[in-house]
Amino acid sequence: MFSFGMSPFFTPSAVASAAAGGMLLGCAVVFKTGVLSGVLGISTYTKRLFVNPSLGRYAFVGGMIASAAMTSALYGGAEHMTFSAELLTRLGVGAFFVGVGASMQKGCTSGHGLTGLARLSLRSWVAVPLFMLAGILTATLSKSASAFPPNPVVEAGLAGWNAAAIPCASIA
Repeated sequence: MFSFGMSPFFTPSAVASAAAGGMLLGCAVVFKTGVLSGVLGISTYTKRLFVNPSLGRYAFVGGMIASAAMTSALYGGAEHMTFSAELLTRLGVGAFFVGVGASMQKGCTSGHGLTGLARLSLRSWVAVPLFMLAGILTATLSKSASAFPPNPVVEAGLAGWNAAAIPCASIA
């Protein structure tokens, strides 16, 4: 039977978790834009952390790291990975291109996708579909599924599918 590649983990509870995470992100964007008068974007905060450091920027980036560690500790979301030279090369090259692309586009997918689309920014309405297309093409042509194969045995036992929204809380 043809399944269109749908994951067996695409369940109603996973959809509910994703919706809850999306609502938390939406609240964070409204708070950041409406209350603090700023644009919420990871690459902007990270870049400015090194260019023009401030306590708020350290708190923002530190909150993301701490919430990821907390989620992993609470829900067992970390999986042991074996790092080969090929994998490290792919990760390094990918990180380089993501950084260059984020700088060229004046923001990353989180900034354009969350804040830019909500603000009806034309740049974001052009950038987000291009990000998605580039990601799909890159993953397909590079056969990235062979570099990061899913592990259903490990994933089935993780409660992390129900805790997807926790890292989003640090954004606000």
